[in-house]
This record gives sequence, C-alpha cells and structure tokens, in this order.
Amino acid sequence: MRNPLLPITAAFAAGIWTAPYFYLSAPEQLFFMGLILLGAALLLRWERYSYGLALSLGGFVLCGTFLAAEEHSFLPPQHIESLARRGVFHPEQPSQAVGWARTSSVLRPGGEYFDLELTEVRQAGRVLLTKGQIRLYRFANPNSVPPPKIAYGTRLALSLRDLRRPRNFLTPGFFDYEAYLRRRGIYFTGLVRNISEVEVLPGQGGSRWRGALDGFRVQLLSHLDLLYPAPQSSSNRRPILKAMLLGDDNWLSPETELAFQESGAYHVLVVSGLHVGALAVGLFWLFSALRLSHWLTMLLVAVAVIAFAVLAGSGIPVMRAALMVLIYLAARFLYRERVLPNSIAAAALALLVLHPSDLRDSSFQLSFLAVLVLAAIAIPIVQWTLSPFRLALRDLENKELDMHLKPKQTQFRQDIRILLDFLFPPVSLDRQPRSRRRWLLAKTISGLLALTEAIVFTLFMQLGFALVMAAYFHRVAWSGILANLVVLSLTSVLIPLGFLVLLASLLWWPLAKAGAWALGILVFWLYSAVDWSAQLHGLNLRVPTPPLWVSVCFLATLFLLALAIERRSRWTWAAVAVLFSLAIVLTLSPYSARLPQGKLEVTTLDVGQGDSLFIAFPNGSTMLVDGGGAIPVSPDVPPSLYIGESVVSPALWSRQIQTLDFVVLTHAHWDHLGGLLTVLQNFRVRELWIGPSPRPENLQRLLDLAASRSVRVVRQQSGNRREIDGVELEVLSPPADWNPRRVSNNDSLVLRLQYGQRRVLLPGDVESRMERRLVENGNSIAGDILKIPHHGSKTSTTPAFLARVAPSFGIISVGAFGRFGHPHAEVLETLRQAGVRTMRTDQDGSVTILTDGRRIELATFREALRSWPPFPLF
Repeated sequence: MRNPLLPITAAFAAGIWTAPYFYLSAPEQLFFMGLILLGAALLLRWERYSYGLALSLGGFVLCGTFLAAEEHSFLPPQHIESLARRGVFHPEQPSQAVGWARTSSVLRPGGEYFDLELTEVRQAGRVLLTKGQIRLYRFANPNSVPPPKIAYGTRLALSLRDLRRPRNFLTPGFFDYEAYLRRRGIYFTGLVRNISEVEVLPGQGGSRWRGALDGFRVQLLSHLDLLYPAPQSSSNRRPILKAMLLGDDNWLSPETELAFQESGAYHVLVVSGLHVGALAVGLFWLFSALRLSHWLTMLLVAVAVIAFAVLAGSGIPVMRAALMVLIYLAARFLYRERVLPNSIAAAALALLVLHPSDLRDSSFQLSFLAVLVLAAIAIPIVQWTLSPFRLALRDLENKELDMHLKPKQTQFRQDIRILLDFLFPPVSLDRQPRSRRRWLLAKTISGLLALTEAIVFTLFMQLGFALVMAAYFHRVAWSGILANLVVLSLTSVLIPLGFLVLLASLLWWPLAKAGAWALGILVFWLYSAVDWSAQLHGLNLRVPTPPLWVSVCFLATLFLLALAIERRSRWTWAAVAVLFSLAIVLTLSPYSARLPQGKLEVTTLDVGQGDSLFIAFPNGSTMLVDGGGAIPVSPDVPPSLYIGESVVSPALWSRQIQTLDFVVLTHAHWDHLGGLLTVLQNFRVRELWIGPSPRPENLQRLLDLAASRSVRVVRQQSGNRREIDGVELEVLSPPADWNPRRVSNNDSLVLRLQYGQRRVLLPGDVESRMERRLVENGNSIAGDILKIPHHGSKTSTTPAFLARVAPSFGIISVGAFGRFGHPHAEVLETLRQAGVRTMRTDQDGSVTILTDGRRIELATFREALRSWPPFPLF
C-alpha cells in the first residue's frame, strides 16, 4: 500500500469524532479491541487480507474512541479541576495560588496575561498540593505601581478573590472557547486586581532551556519595537512582523485582521506550516549553495525548525507544523520523499494519539486538510499536467534530448521550435539580437507555464480551505487565489530575511537597521496586495454553516479525486468538475433557512450583558431586535470580543439565515447597538427600525452603514402598527413627542406582538418612569411572555408594571458573573411572588419561545447541550 497510514489515521480520527456517542465502559472497549485484534490476526493468517484490513481499521476506530474518552474523563487527583469537582477546593472563594509562570507576560492593548503552572493553593487555612494551569489577566492602570517582570519559570504567589471556569456564550454556532482553553490545559481564569497581591518567590520553575529560549524571544520582540518605533508603525509593519516571525498577534488592529481575512490570506499571520515550510525551504537553498552534506543539511534544518517553533511561542499550529516537517525530513533521510501524504498522516496520527481533542480544533482541520489537498491533489495534478511541458522547454535547441522524453513532451518541444522558427527564422540566428529574442520568448513561455502552476496551487489551496472556512469562519474568499500568488511569494522571502534581520540585531545594529528598511518594504508590498484583494467584495462573501450533506459530499469528492489522480484515471476531470460545483454551492449557499412553519418564534440570544432577540414569523419573515455589544472594561481598552461577529451572526448562520427582513434598534446604548454594525454587513437587511432619540456617533455610524447598503430606515413611535405574517405588531413607546437631550434607557422602543391568543411584550431597557407611563396611558400591555426590562435591574420591573403585564414567563438577558449586579435580588423576588416562571440567559443560555397562537413551547440552549457519556474504569 503506497500510503498505509492514511486509512489508519482516518479510522483513528473517526473514532475520536464519534467518542461522545459511545456508551461503553473502559473494560468493554478494551474487550472489543482484543476481539478485533484476535480476529484480524486470524484473517491475516488465513490470507483474507481485505477482511483483515477492514477489521483492523475497526480496531483503530475503537482506539480513537478509547483515547478520546480517556482524555476527556480523567484528570490527576491533584489537578485543580479534580479538586474543584470533589469540593476540596472552592474556586469562587478567596485563595492564594503558588506556582511558576508557564509563559512570559503577554502584553496586549489595555493589559497583559500569563499562564501559571500551579504547585499548591492555599484556602481557608489549608495547603493543597495542586497541578494544572490557570490563566491570569491584569488590566493596565496608569496610576498603579509598574507590575513585576514575569518571565517563563518565574515563581509566584498570588492572592485571588475568585477563579472562574471559562464560559461559552450559550448560543448556537458560538466558538467553543471552553474546549479551546482545555486543549491548552487551562481550566480556570482569574484576575489580578492589584499588584500588591503578586509576590515574586525565589527560585525557578520549568525547564532552564525553555526559559532561556523564552527570554530570547522576549528580547527579539523588544528589538522589533526598536527597529519599528511607534510613530512609524502606522503602516502595521511592527505588528505584522511580530505575528509572522514570533507568533505575537496581540497588537494587530481589527482593521488589519479583517483585511487579511477578507483577502483569504489570514493564514500568513498565524505562525504555522506556511512559515515553517518557508524557513525550511530557505535553509535548504542556503545550505545547498554552501555545498553542505545531505545529512548535515537535514540536521541543521531540523534544529532550526525546532528553535523557530519555540521562539514563535510554541503554539499548537506551529508545533504541529514543526512535527510535520521533522517527519518529512526523516522520510527524506530514508529515501521516502515520494510519499508526502503518508508523512502528513504520520504527523496527524502522532498528534492525535497525544491529544485526541485536537481533532475538533479548527486550526488542526484547516492545517491538515489544506496540506493533504496540496500533497494528494495539487502537486500530483500539476506534475501530471503542466510540469512535464515546462520541464520540456529546458535546453530547447538540443534536438538530441527529444528522444529521451515522453512523446507529448517531444511534440511540445517541436511545436515551440516551429513557433520560434516562424517568428525568428533560423537563417537569422547568427544575429545576436534575434537569438536573444528567441531565447527570451522561450523563457516567457516557460514562465507562463510556471505562473499557471502557481495559480493551480493557490486554487486548490483555497479549495482545501473552503469547507473549513465556511463551517467555522463563515467566509469564502476566492480573491485569495490572486492574493496568495503575491503573498506566498513575498512570505517565502520575508520569513528568512526577517530572521536574518533579527540575527543582525544581536550582532551589529546598523546592519539590522538597513535590513529592517528592506523588510519594511516587503511588508508594505504584502499588505498592499492583501488590502487590494480585500476590496474585491464580489469574491469575498460571508456564508452560513454548510448543511451536513454538503460537508460529506465535499470531503468524499476530495478523497475520490485524490484516488483518481493517483491512478491517473479518466474520471479525474469529472471529480474536479464535481469539486468545483460543490465550491459554487458553498459560495452561493442556496439553502433554505431553518425556521418553524406556522408558528411565531421569539429567541432571546445569550449575548452576555446586552440584548439581542431573534423573531421568526409564521410565514418565514425574520426580525432581529438589537444586536448586543460587549461593554469594555474601560474606555481605553478595546473589547476583546465583537458580539455581532462572534455571537449573533454565527447564531443566525447556524440556521442558514442570510436575509433579515427587519432589524430593530430599541435604543442607542452600545450593549444593544454594537452588534448591529456587524449584522448589517453580514446579512441582507431590508428595513432598519429606530425610535426618536439623539444621534450619538455610534448611531450615526449605523445609519451611514444602512445608507451605504441600501437599507430602508423606518422611524417608529408609539401608536404605529404593522401586521407581519398574521402577527399584529404594535409600538407602545416612546411617544411621538419624546425628544431627550441624551441617550437613555427610556428611549427604548417597546414592542408588543400578538399571534392568535398569545402576546409577547419586548420593553427594551425601559425604567420605572416609562413603565409608569405605559401603565397610566390606558393601552393594553398584557403579555404571556415578558422580556424583563433592563436586564433585571432594580430600576425597572416595578410591581405595578408587572401586575398590568401579568406574564406567565419572563426572560432576563444578562451577562454571567454579575458584573453590573444584574439581575437584582429584589426583582427576582418580585417575579417569584408574581408566579412568573423566569429564565436567565446567563444560566439557561439562549431561550426560545414557540407558539401557534394557542399553545406555548419553551426550550433553552442548555437543555439541548449534549454531555459526554460516563466512561467508568470498571
């Protein structure tokens, strides 16, 4: 078998993926694996090789299931998560954590963070020997004492008021941040509120070699700061180089990240296989030029790749890429360089055995799918179709070489010579200008063939990215085919040159300054190509989550195409046509939105401290009321998460929604407006509703965006009514004469929906003053379902208002951890005494109400979460 590790790795990965659905204990799984091993051995002895292979692959499926369940279920008894589960350690109570810094302080706008490897925790007079990591954040305070310098291995004791488990937004489609941190060994996060709570202890933790390399990395980052001072860094040279060379992407501006995402070239900002490969190729070329021996060249390249992986921060993508290169070098040393897919499968299998959960990491899928597409499809198809003709142009005038080539190559050489003879007759070849032109035309044809090969490579690379990009990032960027022609070429020069400049900065500063000037020019060209590509909006589209059938067909087509290419089958081009057809499906996304038919749906999305409600009407019309918006810790600290992009849009895309008929902004506070700026860019919106309120800068930005996208703006006020798909919608507030001087909660549009016998009241953030007005004006405000105003603040939900509404169900949209003291205990008690069944997004996640006009159905996201089955040892 040419690539024996490919089916083994695929079977092992299938077992990992299906592990959450297996209800077998550890002994049961081991028993079945033993039976499979015995059966496969007997089949091979009886020379039933096909059946033995199939049974063996079933064993690898079970191995993947077993290791995935074991990784998920078992932690050392002294691990901080184990202690917390058993009630020995209480993370919500004050404690002192003692350990050593697993990472140096990672600076970012507004503060820093670092990971602490615990050795013990002290709580309530007890000392607990502890294992595991926690991530600690500190926000910058210009008035405080400068924090101590924290490097890798620094031993610390920190007083913490509480530790928190990382929390996902409990909304469909949201990135699994909890699992992301668990894969990095982090189960709790904490906040360093005061520098006086941090004590540096004597001694050193961790590896001394790792500490030296980490300190060296910090030194190189500081040299980049000096080579590109802040006033000169407006062109993003410094943050781009920090990201590409040393894996520090904390200083990239949102505009820069968006440009690289829209151009399909974001992979160059993440230190991964591209950077490791560029470094390895550059070193191979350098050592070949120096005429070093084959084994010494591979040894030096391996050492350089390992050092680069550590200097780049030892992130999972770069370590994964380094492992792939090392396995490839080993295969090359053993004269197995022709089976690149097998080397890639070996790297994937090794990583999955060590960390099975990596399979669900989008970067893992993106890396290996793209590399496998290049190795199993792009490279073979170029070698099959284009490369033979380009290679045939070497030494074109040597006719004796024709007899050593394949017939098609020989015919191509003769055709090119006939073309050259026609343009430059042989009788004139003794003239130097004519001979030079003949040579130049031959080289031009060869260059065009090489350019075509590059286009095919980037085309298939984008195809390899397409499914994962659409599924996880909801983006297809076909402009990347053009952008990557320039970006990849520049990157192959920029990475080796960047490290030469960093090396020069350690030896002779004037040389480093000169190199930094040239490096800056390359970065300028790279960003210019990216920015130009990002402007091709017709080739950069946001798309919903592909249905399962599209994903299965896409992966199956890739597999069949690779198989057809390996066998040089005549069905190859049919498979290529199917693959391109599926790429068109991914791009156009001709899917129907998954909406309830004949029912009114009101879903309160979990957007943290803010509001965002999705409404689906009985005949398919859609409405979004507010878009949430993360409130920064301080005005000087940019938000770490953009709710519209990361929470609201994925929730809609997970249901294949691409069009919103109505978008409603209740009032212009950021926790309601912020996400709508992204929603208007990601979806086709027909109408934007706003109420009478002042025009702060953010609202004006929203209106300008609506105008640029031809969205009709409708100004609503009390008394307006509209029927949508049989649902009566009435605006109850604010009144027409409402004219406040500044934005306030009482600006909120209050909407009341009635479908059949059922009514839903959505009062935004109105407070007691406006509630009293609604009670006194005589209009009916009764509702079966009430979205509790202002996140359950004590300024709202007065007893008189609640009595008039008389809801059966109440929904509070509120952020976790009670940063603003919401919901207030008095409000919760008022709701309890009124007999209102209350759901909270911080506890229940997104809450969905369905009604056919008579019956009310209620569901929460937390109820739908699927937990792993138990995995007992006995």
